Formats: sequence, C-alpha cells, structure tokens
Amino acid sequence: MKAAAVLERAVPAVLAGWFVASVLSQHPDRSYDKLRSMDKTGTGILIPNWRFFAPNPAVEDQHFLYRLASEDRSEHTEWREVYSITPRKMAHAFWFPGRRMEKAVFDVASTLVHNPGAMTPLHQEAKKAAYRLVGDFVRRRIEPEPGYPLFQVMLVRYSGYDHSEDPKYDMVFDYERVTP
Repeated sequence: MKAAAVLERAVPAVLAGWFVASVLSQHPDRSYDKLRSMDKTGTGILIPNWRFFAPNPAVEDQHFLYRLASEDRSEHTEWREVYSITPRKMAHAFWFPGRRMEKAVFDVASTLVHNPGAMTPLHQEAKKAAYRLVGDFVRRRIEPEPGYPLFQVMLVRYSGYDHSEDPKYDMVFDYERVTP
C-alpha cells in the first residue's frame, strides 16, 4: 500500500513539473531554453519547442494604402486602404479562407521590407516580383476617377487594435498607371 501512496503523489508532481518546464521553455527570453537541455533525447519530445512554427511571431498588421495622382503628379487623392483586415470571429479558428489573402499580403510585404541591402540576384528578382505583385494587387482594387491616371502605393505597419502605437511607414512605391 505504501508504494501506491508514493505513486499517487509522485505522478501528479512529475506531470506538474513537466508542464511547468514545457510552458517556461516557450518564453521569449531565451534563458529559459536551458530547461530544454533536460530533454536527454535531444528531439524536443519531452520538452517541446512550439516556437518552431513562429520563432518571431508577427505583432503588427501589414497594410497597403494607395492614392490616385494626376498626370503631372501635382494633385493627389487621400490615401485609401486597399483592403481591410477582417475582424476575427470564433468560427475563424476552424474555417477562415479569407485569411489566405492576408497571409499572402504579409508575406509579400515581408519580402519587400526584410533584407533591404541584400543585393544578390535572387533577392533582386524576388523584390521585383513582389513589386509587380503588389502593383497588380492594388490595380485590381482601385476605383478609377477621371483626371487621375496614376496611382501610388504605400506599405504601412501598425499594431491593429492597439492604437497607442504610431504606424510605421515602411515604403512608398513609384507611380504606376491605373490602366497598364
């Protein structure tokens, strides 16, 4: 009977310790990664690392704004949002195909913003393709107005619902024709 009593106390204690070690090892402060060294398998099976999928999770939304311009670029409309991010609902945890477009915009914006000094041919081609993709994406959503044959795009990052932070204006693209 004494062995059963020890097991009744030891098993919950071991499971609680394992849970605490797993939770702490997910902390953004990398000093907690020492806990993962207790996993002698070296595979992360005993103490997992869920940051594998998002080691630096996104904390800001990427937005493309556009404005129309006159031929001589002396007159402009106000900046307008190309699309707005859909407010999240509980059902989106299970089915949210609209998120694919938001993810694509995020990925293209990341391609443009990250490694601005990278000059390898591969990076240059990726950036050219990203610029073309953004231009076409915006062009399809523009509501043309007479007297404004050009448009310009701006990439803006902001935290979405946290209005205490100012937006970050990452880049403004060259003017393009509304109708190519």
